[in-house]
Amino acid sequence: MNAYKKSNSNIDELLVTLILITLPLGGYAINSIFVILFFLLSVYRFFTSKPSIVFSKIPFLFIAFYFFGVLSLLWTDSVKNTFEGLIRFLSYLVLPLAFMINAENRFSIDKIFERFSKSMVFFALYCLIIGFIKVFKYDDINFLFYHELSGNLSQLNAIYLSVFISLAIGFFLFKSEKSKATLFYAIFLGVFLVLLSSKIIISMTFIFSIWYFFKNNFFKKGKPIHFITVIVMSFIFMISSINFVNRFKTEFEKTKINEVLETKDFGPVYLWTGVGLRVFQTKAFIEILTEKKRIFLGSGLNNSQEDLNNKYKEYNLYSGFLNYNYHNQYIQIFAELGFVGLTLFLMILFIILKEAINNKNYFLFSFIIITSAVCITETFLWRQRGMVFFIIISLLLSRSKKLST
Repeated sequence: MNAYKKSNSNIDELLVTLILITLPLGGYAINSIFVILFFLLSVYRFFTSKPSIVFSKIPFLFIAFYFFGVLSLLWTDSVKNTFEGLIRFLSYLVLPLAFMINAENRFSIDKIFERFSKSMVFFALYCLIIGFIKVFKYDDINFLFYHELSGNLSQLNAIYLSVFISLAIGFFLFKSEKSKATLFYAIFLGVFLVLLSSKIIISMTFIFSIWYFFKNNFFKKGKPIHFITVIVMSFIFMISSINFVNRFKTEFEKTKINEVLETKDFGPVYLWTGVGLRVFQTKAFIEILTEKKRIFLGSGLNNSQEDLNNKYKEYNLYSGFLNYNYHNQYIQIFAELGFVGLTLFLMILFIILKEAINNKNYFLFSFIIITSAVCITETFLWRQRGMVFFIIISLLLSRSKKLST
């Protein structure tokens, strides 16, 4: 029986690892296959061995969040859009269910994170090699930065890859047993993270890294490798901060917030910045909310885009912005599932944060803070990569109080 349970745990470890490792790869087919296999195997095992179901808050809230999306079929203007959204968001249902009915299998969370983190080292190296080849071929250094660099992985968005890399850095630093190779991986991924140029993720990763060094008295332990790691990471951040300052300066010099709020006709050639466009999208959301009066229940899952597109047309924005969503996870949820849906989502974040603090799980704490911050500028959890990543990591870390490699 013990051998059987161990075999089941090994299979679960493999499937969950493959779900995470395939996130950066092209398309969603491969990743979806492993999600489905993990779910079907969990269901099969449940009906054949009849293990006990373990109810816990986080999986339950994920499932409740999905079923509230199902309920939105009752008030949505487009059943077709909402039904398509329910299919796309099935991970919010099947992954928590798989973990709930699979709770008796105690697979090694540390091994899963180690394999995932090392795969990020491989992907980073791959992106850099392809990036350098393009630099020499096209004589353009921009191939080593931002979306041009992350795009070497099947046009992967730099923000998404930055979140994955940040988690890998956190694992290498937070794991209890460290080697020179482990710290080298952390430094290498730190350099790669800087090249990806996500201001928020780089800043928060650096802050959590330094905080961890001080918390664990690395300096009192006196190991040279610890001093070298801190010095190198600080140097990397200082170099990257020059680019940060320039990007922030350019962003705010070119962004005229009052103009964005007051202009009625922008025209197709208006000079937009990332901040400016997000200010407009927030303004559009407030106007739509006021006009449609859908405060409590929203417009229905996956059914907010048409209203936003109408605002783009009303203010005569560049036609290429059509079908751009709100680029803010909190606003996106409010627009589609209203105050009730947003409250459910915030409860998920709050409970994960509370668990991290109560269990002194600093790895989980850094993960939830970084994810919450990314949701301010991206609809991170409305995309396959983001939602699967967030759900899996939340469920894994909520099963384990701390990493203990």
